[in-house]
Amino acid sequence: MITEFENYSYRKKLTIAVAFIMTIMLLLGLYVTKPYAVYADGTKVENPYVVKAGNEELFLVEDQESAEEVIEAVMEAYAPDGAHINSIVVDKKICAEDKNLKWGAKEPPTVLTEGEAVAYILEKNSTEEPLFSVTINAETGSVSAMDVGEAYEETEDMYVGDTQVKSAGAAGSQVVTNQVTSVNGVSLTSTVVDTAVLQESTDTVIYKGTKEKEKPKPKHNAAAEYKGHVMGSGNGATIASYATQFAGNRYVAGGTSPENGADCSGFTQAIFGRFGISLPRTSGQQAYCGKGVSLSEAKAGDLVCYSGHVAIYMGGGKIIHASTSKGGIKVSNVHDPGKIITVRRIVE
Repeated sequence: MITEFENYSYRKKLTIAVAFIMTIMLLLGLYVTKPYAVYADGTKVENPYVVKAGNEELFLVEDQESAEEVIEAVMEAYAPDGAHINSIVVDKKICAEDKNLKWGAKEPPTVLTEGEAVAYILEKNSTEEPLFSVTINAETGSVSAMDVGEAYEETEDMYVGDTQVKSAGAAGSQVVTNQVTSVNGVSLTSTVVDTAVLQESTDTVIYKGTKEKEKPKPKHNAAAEYKGHVMGSGNGATIASYATQFAGNRYVAGGTSPENGADCSGFTQAIFGRFGISLPRTSGQQAYCGKGVSLSEAKAGDLVCYSGHVAIYMGGGKIIHASTSKGGIKVSNVHDPGKIITVRRIVE
């Protein structure tokens, strides 16, 4: 019995010891397994590198070479196309270091591919709080067109004011060099520092007429001719002075009364009628009365005839006339001389 008890006790102790040892080994296995990182597809990376901007860790990549490729790709993305780079300034130190992974982490950290890392940086750097800023000073060259000029050749075969293209010009081209400053790929300044002509432009040649056009002959107007005879004797200044007393009275279409209202020809007919001179009723008819004189020769008492209107000249560039229903009988300056048909001397 004692022997059997001793065997049972021994076996029990042995089982406990084995279980204890296996537990210890399991626990040690968990901590002895080397830590690692993984790609998104689950591929393990045992010795990843961390890319840093200053003291800030940005992301993990597989190795030092991958980190350098990412940084180089970012700089190329920010450089202007075809530019000659003068300087690149980064506001934070960009570097890659061997990442010391923590033992016993519940989840392994993620490693980015080179393409994912570049896209991450470009996206973050386009925000108001970029990871870092890359300032690039560079020279860029571009070909631009040169404007076509104009050259004129005078010709007597065309009238003054007329033009005609003799030969069309052609635009030239030039290389323009700009000094460009950009931050994270966004241009801040661009200044032209040099130009080099590739092909000169040619001017468009235009004929320009010098031949004078013949002035049209004035239409014959019997009323404007300096001929005819005065219709009576008298003092024109007295007639003009007499007419001024009615200034301020009404204009009445068809009227012939200076006191109660008259139109332009009714007014002149009435005024001259009171001095014994009989004028026809309309302004068109009155333009043929008396003797024609030039405006520069006009004296007080002469009729100043317009198209559809007539007035009495007062001297000094003034006339008195029945103007309009709004203006009534009033004193005015002589209207545009170019619109005067004729000046007629009625008395002398």
